[in-house]
Amino acid sequence: MTSPLDSYTASMDDMRFSDEAKARMVETLKEAEKNARPGTAAEVLPMPARPARRTHRWTRVAAGLALALALGGGGTVAVAAGVLPNPADVLSDVFGGAPAQTELLNEVGRPVGASATSNGVTVTAEAVVGDRSNYAVAYSIEFEDPSVLEGVELHEGGTLTYVGDAFLRVDGAMSGGGFARLYDADPTDNTLQFVEVMGVQTWNDAGVVGRTARFSMSKLEIFTDEGEIETLAAGDWSFKFEMNYVDTTVDLPAGQTTTWQGSDVTIDAVSVSSLGVTVDYTIDRQIGDLGPSGQMSDEALAEQAAVLGLPVIVTFADGTTFDATDANGSSTKQDDGTSAVSKATTYDRIVAAGDIVSVTVGDVEIPVSVA
Repeated sequence: MTSPLDSYTASMDDMRFSDEAKARMVETLKEAEKNARPGTAAEVLPMPARPARRTHRWTRVAAGLALALALGGGGTVAVAAGVLPNPADVLSDVFGGAPAQTELLNEVGRPVGASATSNGVTVTAEAVVGDRSNYAVAYSIEFEDPSVLEGVELHEGGTLTYVGDAFLRVDGAMSGGGFARLYDADPTDNTLQFVEVMGVQTWNDAGVVGRTARFSMSKLEIFTDEGEIETLAAGDWSFKFEMNYVDTTVDLPAGQTTTWQGSDVTIDAVSVSSLGVTVDYTIDRQIGDLGPSGQMSDEALAEQAAVLGLPVIVTFADGTTFDATDANGSSTKQDDGTSAVSKATTYDRIVAAGDIVSVTVGDVEIPVSVA
């Protein structure tokens, strides 16, 4: 698996730009990444190039996405979908046309024609990258009337606190979670950048690649420093596209045993990628009745943690770590009194495979070796 920045450079080499223009765009991305998170191993997500007359727009989208992942976290959102496609979605595909195709540029998917315009605002899916169960999608939001963005209060790094209702649903993907970021990479233009990073589960771990993604949004809102919600746009935006990208998943050796809070644990599967980590294990314990959702007692929370709380730590080449202990998790009771647990989450950055040193599950350290 190559570095995301290497993939971006290779993609650029296939396009019709002058050598000077290519170098300038790549250096811009490098600078954006460096300023976003000094001293880390974060890298810029490769973004697809378009015709030369609009290269500045895609550079800004890439810079915003790099910053979103470097800052990570915040604004956690949830996504849910049934295991099977909604019948209404199937009818939509029959009568409304097939999903937009997604071209592949090295590891990155570039949706073609995945765009919608309403009330003078155009939302476009620009790029998608990911692995078997995690993905990141970058969108541009272009305003026909630039004055809409005049006076918008930007946070440090050009971020905005997003509180709208944009929603991406992937056919066959079960509940998961992640975060969304809204950016203004260049306050002098009329375009915002929006990033969604999600981890989901699929039936039989079939993966996300090849499925249909369905985007919808009815309003775009931000939370001001004064504590008020400001609506930037309202309308009806919807489109669909193929989740087509190179799966960067690397499966690690499994079968090790450890203990957690007095219970025996067998590590069934561990995988890492440029976006996140997934761990499956079997623990000799089960969760009882936890009571009403949102009203669990301290005892119930402790019982849940005794099954789902097995520590998971990812270590990177620069010495930093990412704590995935509180990843999105699910537990299934087995007939033998054990529980099958699956945990998955995205990092707070995009990395190259060579930047992941190990994954520690409980007290078992599993080295990451990439050919």
